[in-house]
Amino acid sequence: MSIFSAAPILDVSETEPTTEDRSSEFVPEINRVAKIVTIHQPNYIPWIGLFSKVSSADCLIIYDKAQYEKNSVINRNKIRTDKGFAYLTVPVGKYHTETKISEITLPQENDWKREHWRKIKANYAKAPFFKDYAGFFEVLFQRDFRYLSELNERILLYLLSCFEISVDVVRTSQLTVDPSLSKTDLMLAYLKKVGAGVYISGPSGRNYLETEGFPQNNIALKFFKFQHPVYPQRYPGFQPNMSALDLLFNVGPSSGAIVKRSASVEDYPSVMRGEK
Repeated sequence: MSIFSAAPILDVSETEPTTEDRSSEFVPEINRVAKIVTIHQPNYIPWIGLFSKVSSADCLIIYDKAQYEKNSVINRNKIRTDKGFAYLTVPVGKYHTETKISEITLPQENDWKREHWRKIKANYAKAPFFKDYAGFFEVLFQRDFRYLSELNERILLYLLSCFEISVDVVRTSQLTVDPSLSKTDLMLAYLKKVGAGVYISGPSGRNYLETEGFPQNNIALKFFKFQHPVYPQRYPGFQPNMSALDLLFNVGPSSGAIVKRSASVEDYPSVMRGEK
């Protein structure tokens, strides 16, 4: 199995991978000398910041082996409404505190899918570019997905393509590492598996990363910095931190440029010293 690119995996009629395919060991094809890598959990209809961070990298590791957190961005996100915003929440099957994101199942009933699509149409049907992208989501919400991570991944890959962000993508469930490693060592193990030369961390990484491990493993550490863009929305006023669908339906083909302009990275250790 090789790294798959975001662009080709767009046909929602494509057969979903089996459980065995999703968990099999991944053997990366190292095609860049110093691969720039970022890691992110598979969110539902993600916000713009996720795509902005990924646009700064050339490899995305989907952290689907992370522990599932109830009512987080893993299974819900916000869309714009005339009242401000509303959450779209995906119901999930039974789980326990140690359940990994890749193991979270979806209910067999489809009421929630019809409701999500109804709310998206009600709030975005009159957005300038809604019709250009509606077909994908209409079909998506008619499909049956066994796992939440499969649904999230399909949306993620489609939006990466819409924003013209070309990266290699791999799941942590495809990478065999020692699960008993500490948080930083586990991250380093994943990074080494894909041949990382640079790691772009989210801002919260400053609070938990054991930074000395990165130079010891010949991996440069950088921190992502996001400047939230202001763009036209369907309703008066501006609401930040919406799902990236909001940007896509309102701005269309120009969305990708906006996403990319919103990204910057800061080198470690200068960011730790508070340098500007």
